[in-house]
Amino acid sequence: MKFASRQQLEAMSTSQLIAFADKYGIDIPSDLDRRFIIGELLEAEEEFDSSEKKPEVQISDDDEPVPDTLPKTYNNTCIDAVIRNPAWLFVFWDIKESDISALSQEFSFESAFLHISFFDSAESEKSDDSFDVKIPLEPNEQYIMIPGGKKFARIDLAASFSGKSAEILASTRMIEIPEESKKILEMQPGKKLDFPPLVQLSGIKKILHDNFLNHRQSFSN
Repeated sequence: MKFASRQQLEAMSTSQLIAFADKYGIDIPSDLDRRFIIGELLEAEEEFDSSEKKPEVQISDDDEPVPDTLPKTYNNTCIDAVIRNPAWLFVFWDIKESDISALSQEFSFESAFLHISFFDSAESEKSDDSFDVKIPLEPNEQYIMIPGGKKFARIDLAASFSGKSAEILASTRMIEIPEESKKILEMQPGKKLDFPPLVQLSGIKKILHDNFLNHRQSFSN
């Protein structure tokens, strides 16, 4: 792209230079010295010229088109989890087609489930607490509520069978759980908690009330 030669730009008035720059979308301060305005225009011209000379990316017939959306499955049996907050884990998994087919054809197969285990440290081999959540083979994601006071968690993707032990299909890494507020850990229905005024503005009391109504089983002894 050719704006104008240096001689043509120098023949313009300052207002004409600014209007010329605006025409091509170049932001020029109105109080800038005309010599700098001319320099900016010539520099912009060089940038336009160099960008136009860049070769286009060539796609060969062997290149596969990039899909618009991610695939529903990668056909790999695996599981992972991320911490949403100290109270919730988001667990997601995938089971390859051959494993799903084998489970479906297994006469003694009962169901797939998540086995959630909690540990005192990342090096612990024996869990101090655990529970199971029954899941369908699809969909492949689940939120898990974390009991208070837990430090580390590991989730196993497993299958249960009648007449024999469960089979672990995949496991997550050891996941460290952020430490909760002491007040949250000691929270009980009907117990009055005093929060600083700034925290109360967040609506914490309603959050705790709704949490109890929706997940009251987590408050049972």
